[in-house]
Amino acid sequence: MCAEEVKKTNMPLKVLVNFCRVLLGVTFMFSGIVKAIDPVGTQIKFSDYLYAFGMGGTMLDSTLLILACLLAGFEILIGSYMLIGSFCRGSSLLVLVMMLVMTPFTLYLAVRNPVEDCGCFGDALVLTNWQTFGKNVFLLALALLVFIKRSLIVPFVEIRRFWLITVLITLISVRFMAGNVKNLPILDFRPYKVGTDLREGVLGSNRNPEMSDFSLMDADMNDVTDKVLNNPGYSFLLVAPHLEDAGENGLDLIDDLFDYCSQWGYYMVGVTASGSDVVRTWTENAGAELDFLYCDEVPLQTMVRSNPGLMLIKNGVLINKWSYSCIPSDVELSGPLDRISVGSTPVPDPMKTPWAVALLFVLPLLMTVLIDRVRRLIQ
Repeated sequence: MCAEEVKKTNMPLKVLVNFCRVLLGVTFMFSGIVKAIDPVGTQIKFSDYLYAFGMGGTMLDSTLLILACLLAGFEILIGSYMLIGSFCRGSSLLVLVMMLVMTPFTLYLAVRNPVEDCGCFGDALVLTNWQTFGKNVFLLALALLVFIKRSLIVPFVEIRRFWLITVLITLISVRFMAGNVKNLPILDFRPYKVGTDLREGVLGSNRNPEMSDFSLMDADMNDVTDKVLNNPGYSFLLVAPHLEDAGENGLDLIDDLFDYCSQWGYYMVGVTASGSDVVRTWTENAGAELDFLYCDEVPLQTMVRSNPGLMLIKNGVLINKWSYSCIPSDVELSGPLDRISVGSTPVPDPMKTPWAVALLFVLPLLMTVLIDRVRRLIQ
């Protein structure tokens, strides 16, 4: 058989191998990006795993957050390599090893069900444990084929420009995750997103099952959920799932906000899952006059990925929310809420859409391919 015939015979297999590695690349990038959007959510999921396996409290939240960021960055980078076809041997081996580890693990999750959702796609796409196992079996088959036939991978750029992909994707990922940790996630896939009618989700006839664990109790353990959500005016909720670990950088702003609410007659209350002793200690140390309500930690962690975080509700509708580093200052609180931007739902930002986030990571890859093609033409 001549060389041309051999080439034609291998063409269908070559197309299949490259299709599979692109599919793996897209899957890994998607998985990494949704984790990078909400690193704190991945940190919480890691904590759930530790508690499920009897190791709760063995690692600090800060350590889990670092691991969450490293996992997201690793998946984005490996996905980029697979998508572009760079570092074929190393990237295909890493993907195969990862799938060889994760597939048996997700089978265990499916059989024993220690956690209901593996968290592989964050809150963007929630799969059952059996669906996750099936997905991993499929990806494992793709990874095995790509690794065995890696010599058939056609890279989109020359080897000498592989470093550019690494630098660009790493810098973008680090900056992107830092912003989502300091502020709130750029995209909110959870039920408590801005614009949600909490009364309908929590109290209405068509209640959202994901909000079934939301209830507010006062110091005497009386349910005041109705009272808070049905308040026709503005209500600020300072949400601190674990008050003992709450950041203290914004205490002055919290005090100023409380004074602002007192001046204009707005309702402001703290909401926490911590005990009354912790609340008493915190208020004494902070010098705060704030009263606190109590709620389970799960909905609080879901509502705001910040400890503490701030929510603004009017007539049961979630108007806005902020991380502790973005609490409105005196300059922003320059008048009654119905006359300033703080009191209105933010205008949709075109840069905070799924397509914009996807382009943030895809454009550098396309630019690298374009630069490579132009240089080839010039040479």
